[in-house]
Amino acid sequence: MNQNAIPVQKPDYQLETLDGELILYHLGQTKILYCNETAALIWRLCDGQRTVSEITASLSEAYPEAAAGMASDVEETLQQFLEAGAIELA
Repeated sequence: MNQNAIPVQKPDYQLETLDGELILYHLGQTKILYCNETAALIWRLCDGQRTVSEITASLSEAYPEAAAGMASDVEETLQQFLEAGAIELA
């Protein structure tokens, strides 16, 4: 994945808590993604302002104990969002 790409949330996707689980869903379609807390943080950082690299750096700084695997976690999560149509890369 291009580290300089800027992930942007697509309209109509919402992140909600339902029965204690985080879900990302599209309002007009039947698309639902279950998210762990890290995926929810990544989703919130897909604001059209940060690059993939900046998202990784921000989360690595916030969670230094998980920094070693953060790049692969971010890329995997962004790939899932891309495949679901929830984000686009600018």
